[in-house]
Amino acid sequence: MSWHPPVPAVVPDAQETLWQVIRAWPEKTAGDYTMEVFTPERPGVRAAYLRSGQVEVLPKDRLLPALVQVAPLGEVIVHRARMRAVVRSGELYFKVFRLNYSAEAAARHARMSKLLGAEDFRTPEVVSCTPGCLTLTGIPGRSLFELGQDPEVSDAVFEKAWEKWSRGWVRQQSLATAPAHRTTLEALAPRTAAVELENLQRIVDLWLLHAHGIPAAQAQRLAVRAAAGQIAQQLLRTQPDPLVWSHGDLHDKQIFAQDSDAALGLLDFDEAGRAEAAADLANLAMHLQLRLRQRRLTPERYRTARLQVIAAAEELRVTPARFDAYANATRLRLGCLYSFRPQWATLAEDFLSPEEEQTLSADTSMTKV
Repeated sequence: MSWHPPVPAVVPDAQETLWQVIRAWPEKTAGDYTMEVFTPERPGVRAAYLRSGQVEVLPKDRLLPALVQVAPLGEVIVHRARMRAVVRSGELYFKVFRLNYSAEAAARHARMSKLLGAEDFRTPEVVSCTPGCLTLTGIPGRSLFELGQDPEVSDAVFEKAWEKWSRGWVRQQSLATAPAHRTTLEALAPRTAAVELENLQRIVDLWLLHAHGIPAAQAQRLAVRAAAGQIAQQLLRTQPDPLVWSHGDLHDKQIFAQDSDAALGLLDFDEAGRAEAAADLANLAMHLQLRLRQRRLTPERYRTARLQVIAAAEELRVTPARFDAYANATRLRLGCLYSFRPQWATLAEDFLSPEEEQTLSADTSMTKV
């Protein structure tokens, strides 16, 4: 199978400026996309639309009004139209949301910071919270994503960082069950398997919409539909594990290492809640598989990191069937999302291909050592 959504890698605006497409998200009309773009002529990224073949790079985002105030203070490093943006200004980060979202984002951040012990994980400090904008401090060090692709970082240093994460993750999950944390833990919204499946199905439905009526995509449409059905059965028809605190979007770009004695950093609690431990760990494992496919991890470093994820899952007594179910859900979600990213569209075909499904599933399974 070789079809993927025809998102252009470069788009011209009305002034004939060429913008490179970093990411794209499908709209509810086939062929229309929300995009994140950049041009070497200007710093930072911009949000854009591609609708009916016409490109509109947004001068401002009416649903993110706070962006007008904070964008001049630094560099826009994330901007998904109508949803969120991030501006970096020196040691500060401005996270921009819709007006009524920032208070809940601040509350989630506060709950997670209260749950996590500083001996294992540092979290950004909240400087201020205003309607539509959360201002945070940065975290020192480099992400495990950056360390993994840096050849000047030794394999020993890389392995030690992942071992530290694994030990800390297990310890903090265990400490969070103490009676003193019960109120904070229960204040986090539950994210059950049904919620996970609902979010996945929304992405799958958009992918199917954009592939509708395209003969070259017919085989993939059938494969994606079948995979979604199988995952639904895995998630809903096997006994779930208990809910624990959950990061909600755990991957190697969210974990920061400084030096051998300092605690790790943990970022971005916008999706924090209570979920099965398998949800975070399988998401992390499948992102490592993605890095391997992107050639951003060597096979040796991939195995090193994956071993620590599996070790954490075993320590937390994650049921292997639940881990595998969430890993399959992440694989399908990433395959759908990355097929709309020009740089990685071909790679995404592997995540959507039934021929590759068994290989990917086996490689991220808890039972594979």
